[in-house]
Amino acid sequence: MTVSGRWYDSATVPDVSGQASAPAQTSREPKSAEDILERIFTPTPKASPAEQAERALRRPKQLIYCALSNRHFFWRQHITKFVLDEGHVPLVPFMLFDYYLLHTVPKETVREACNNLIVRSDQMWVFGHLSLGVKVQIGIAKRLKKPVRFYDVTDMPYRVVNVPEAMLSEE
Repeated sequence: MTVSGRWYDSATVPDVSGQASAPAQTSREPKSAEDILERIFTPTPKASPAEQAERALRRPKQLIYCALSNRHFFWRQHITKFVLDEGHVPLVPFMLFDYYLLHTVPKETVREACNNLIVRSDQMWVFGHLSLGVKVQIGIAKRLKKPVRFYDVTDMPYRVVNVPEAMLSEE
């Protein structure tokens, strides 16, 4: 039975009349296929923007700084999707600043912005080879006592493999 767009078992239907009612008797009757299908196919209302904001405030997702060398620049969207699929919020410098904003700002400005993102992130995930810049970013994260994970992207886009730091090669 539906009341105000929600599905209720006949024993738990709320009293919307405002009058006191006798307790509903629970029945052990098997549900019909039609009842089950109605419950499956009844659209669930989408959360309003206010409900979405409340959910984010009550259960914020972790911010993951994604470190990757210039060599893996072209995997930035796949890495973003991977982190989202893992249930986190990705901070991918190459998605935010492209390739040093197409060289329209000094590299040092972009590096400083990336370092600020590392400070604000909850974790760092490293994808692929370890360039000098990635090693510096790892050092910053470790000094800030942030968890650091390492991923091999050899089989990208088909799979990403969590590996020990020693397994990633240096550039």
